[in-house]
Amino acid sequence: MSKCKQCSVEKLNQKYSDAIKFECIAGSHAYGTSLPTSDVDTRGIFILPSTEYVGLKRPYEQASDNKNDIVYYSLKRFFELINTANPNLIELLFMPKDYISINDPILTPLFDNRDMFITKKAYWSHANYAFDQIKKAKGQNKRVHNPWPKKRPSREDYCYVINADAYLSIVNGYYRSLNDISIKTQWPKDHFPFRPLPLKKTNFDLRDFHVASMEHMENTYRLYYYGKNAKGVFRGDNEMLVCESIPKEDEWQRFRGLLIYNEDTYNKAVKEWGQYWDWMENRNKSRWVDQESGKLTYDQKNMMHNIRLLWSAENIALNGEPIVRFSGEKLDTLMKIRNGEFTYEEILEMSEEASKNMKNAFDKSGLPDNVNTDKVDELYQFIQSQV
Repeated sequence: MSKCKQCSVEKLNQKYSDAIKFECIAGSHAYGTSLPTSDVDTRGIFILPSTEYVGLKRPYEQASDNKNDIVYYSLKRFFELINTANPNLIELLFMPKDYISINDPILTPLFDNRDMFITKKAYWSHANYAFDQIKKAKGQNKRVHNPWPKKRPSREDYCYVINADAYLSIVNGYYRSLNDISIKTQWPKDHFPFRPLPLKKTNFDLRDFHVASMEHMENTYRLYYYGKNAKGVFRGDNEMLVCESIPKEDEWQRFRGLLIYNEDTYNKAVKEWGQYWDWMENRNKSRWVDQESGKLTYDQKNMMHNIRLLWSAENIALNGEPIVRFSGEKLDTLMKIRNGEFTYEEILEMSEEASKNMKNAFDKSGLPDNVNTDKVDELYQFIQSQV
């Protein structure tokens, strides 16, 4: 599926001031698992005029603020996602009334027919979302305990050099010493023949060199020293590696060794560095106090959502609707997870049990396998035509 066209909440309100037809407080505040430091998640549905769908320009399908604390879905986008049993959108159809701030009568047919979206697809959608929370918990933990420096990774950090001059002098000295005991040259004790050295451990400055591709070897280049006359290895605003055609007469005179540039590893590092600092800038800092102090080794909020999703899915199979507002023993357990009162292994064991219960409930359920697409399309067109 292609990426949906998005805009800011401000832009949506500016262009379509009365487009928002449903709005509620979702997330932890709706589940009953919020803390005083919890962000407030706002979710909703907007409906654009039907004329927006007959032009050449794609209409907006989603609107959000820069932290995704506020997200609105177009009616069309909402129907697309809920047809796949998206857990977050199924919840919106069963939201407690005291957390709903806008509920335009135009959407009454949607809420009156919400049961048509409750199918066995919810088994896979909730299971996938639940186990994704475990992956996120591990990933977030990795970020907490493996911080990136503020300085952006440089290409030179991923470059290695085999210095031809150094090895030739060592090799020549070694063989001479076989016939002349007065020559003391020996192999370095901490290095062996033709092992690449990190660029920063050498006296090579890539601004003084040209490179040419090494035949039959990826990410490997021959290095030629040109000093002040060099154009440099990395050039331009994007610092791209540029190969040169080296004149024959320069091959022996200027050749200094081999450069190994791990470009894929560099690009991955830049991506992870950007993700880390974007996360640092936009995260709720109070959520990570226990991890950063070493008190906890996992992200308790993601692990809590894992269990919550599995329990909610089981309730869909048993009672035809998700659990949005938790209470009693289940709420108590969720809050204990969030407060870090269980070990990671205990939560995984709890997750396995909840998964088995969910599967058993869906195996016995009389829910349809999929939505009736004809009826869903008819409902969508009816609501859209009212605007």
